[in-house]
Amino acid sequence: MELSINSAQEKMWKLALGFANTAVIYALIKSEVVEELRFDAKTLDELVYACGLNPDVLFRTLRFAEVIEVITLQDGKYALSDVGKLLLKDVPGSLYYGLLLAGSDPWQQAWHNLTYSLTIGENAFEAAMGTPFYDYMNRFQQYGNPYNQWMTISTKMSANSIVEAYDFSTIMSVCDIGGGQGVLLQTLLEENPHLQGILFDQSSVLETHILADLSDRVKVEAGNFFEKVPAADLMILKSVLHNWEDEKALMILNNCREVMSPSSRLLIIEMIIDSPTDQIGAFYDLNMQVLFNGKERTEEEFDGLLKQANLQIKRIIPTKSLVKIIEVILK
Repeated sequence: MELSINSAQEKMWKLALGFANTAVIYALIKSEVVEELRFDAKTLDELVYACGLNPDVLFRTLRFAEVIEVITLQDGKYALSDVGKLLLKDVPGSLYYGLLLAGSDPWQQAWHNLTYSLTIGENAFEAAMGTPFYDYMNRFQQYGNPYNQWMTISTKMSANSIVEAYDFSTIMSVCDIGGGQGVLLQTLLEENPHLQGILFDQSSVLETHILADLSDRVKVEAGNFFEKVPAADLMILKSVLHNWEDEKALMILNNCREVMSPSSRLLIIEMIIDSPTDQIGAFYDLNMQVLFNGKERTEEEFDGLLKQANLQIKRIIPTKSLVKIIEVILK
């Protein structure tokens, strides 16, 4: 007896089986099949020999990858599609590290534990893995290193669009709060030679900063943004507030307000969720919940949060990346 399936059932199956897409992509990265196809198309036998894989399972995995348009097959040879080439390291727009993380055990276990977040309202990662996200990344470098690489790459991809979108010509000093290794600040200083900068983050993060060549223009300062932040003409919070629930985000904003003057500006650089949103926005929002108990916010949510801190939105500036620039002033 044949199994019949209607269009609604087919659509639901495709949605529910998305985990298989992730698993296939992750397996092709980890097994080095993707890297093996970097320059040339290869036969199945060539891939089996080069990567040391089971021929039958590789054939079927590549067939699945062809269905989801990651791999192409022509004249008996497999190649990366244009989409599949984004799985390579060190290519423009590479998603290698991001998808290496998405398929890894900690991410999969945390997302599999979404019901916990749905029921309790806390992050799913700590409940699944037994320790907070950043502690886990620091402890297990096989996950921490690619995570840091992905954060650096993501910031590089958005940094140029931020510099292009905002006029820094009248600013003399800028402080990047929670600025990590200093990727964004490096771009700002290189593109604006008049600027002086402050990189502010936890001491463990600042150990690997990349601003040594700009030491005459940069002060590297360790601290906790829940306690206090340095003052500057322009303060930047890029991809910081979305890590935290409203109560903790408000603590950060209050500390920013404490050191602001009427001429100061605060730039909140984050994704702004549209209503209705798209799948990318909805994913990033839930991912913040699963990992950190954080959230992506709508313009109305940002406005309400800022008002509680006696701050106000002056304008919102789009960029060519996923993030927008929220320019904030004293209320």
